Amino acid sequence: MKNTLFDLNDIRLEISFKSFDELRLILAFYQRHHLYKINLPCKNSIKKDFLLNAIKISREEFSDIEIIPHFSILHEFKKNRCNTQNSFIEYLKLVKYLGCKEVLLVSGSQRRLTLDSVSSLSLLKDNPLFKNDDISIGVAFNPYLPSVLFDEEILRLEKKLQSGIVSSIWIQFGTDYKLFEDRIQILKSIIVSTIKNNYKISNINLYGSILIPSRQFLARFKFRPWKGVYCSDEFLESVENANNLVKKLLKTYKEYKVFPIIETNTSTNDYLNSLKIILRE
Repeated sequence: MKNTLFDLNDIRLEISFKSFDELRLILAFYQRHHLYKINLPCKNSIKKDFLLNAIKISREEFSDIEIIPHFSILHEFKKNRCNTQNSFIEYLKLVKYLGCKEVLLVSGSQRRLTLDSVSSLSLLKDNPLFKNDDISIGVAFNPYLPSVLFDEEILRLEKKLQSGIVSSIWIQFGTDYKLFEDRIQILKSIIVSTIKNNYKISNINLYGSILIPSRQFLARFKFRPWKGVYCSDEFLESVENANNLVKKLLKTYKEYKVFPIIETNTSTNDYLNSLKIILRE
């Protein structure tokens, strides 16, 4: 479509659901609208057997939808480091069998001392699961952290990429698009260096989180901000301001070839229309 920042077919949609019936309704809605790129998060009640069964339903009943499931070490932790890592390996085997090509691995909002995404990837790097390159890992990255924390974030990202099994980087949402523009240069430089020094890696895709503003969302965020998500006072002041900042962020994403992932609900006609409006240039 002309005069749009991104085609809907190039956007990923993260969904949330409380039952398998609700999951089916959401996926059927996207299927009717020819939207086939869906992420299944691992958070709140969506974890463990409930998440595994959701992935099975998604792949078996909606095989034309490309699912990227998440694995949160925080939410999937099983007593100790060894049990959790083994559980992650079994998870990867199952989702690979079900036809998923990628899994997004996150430490979670409260990082475990004994195992996080960096150490998990280090343990995985020589695993035969990745021998044929038919499954890979995505990792999270926050470019909006204060300087000292950002330096640590860069070091952690470099260690993640050294595993040789990372094919995508998922960028946290934030509203300071000018800061993002500065720091995406650092990120791009690291990616170029990683590809140059590792013959196994030919490309690393970038995805950037987008939150579609609403009065309800802004009110909730003011009352209970999300950990690690940096939203300015200007963004929180009004839906109009928030929409303008999101649009500027989307333009920056487009310039640097970062594909959006929408983390707020888009599974109704009204919500989907709001997304279409914000995508207009």
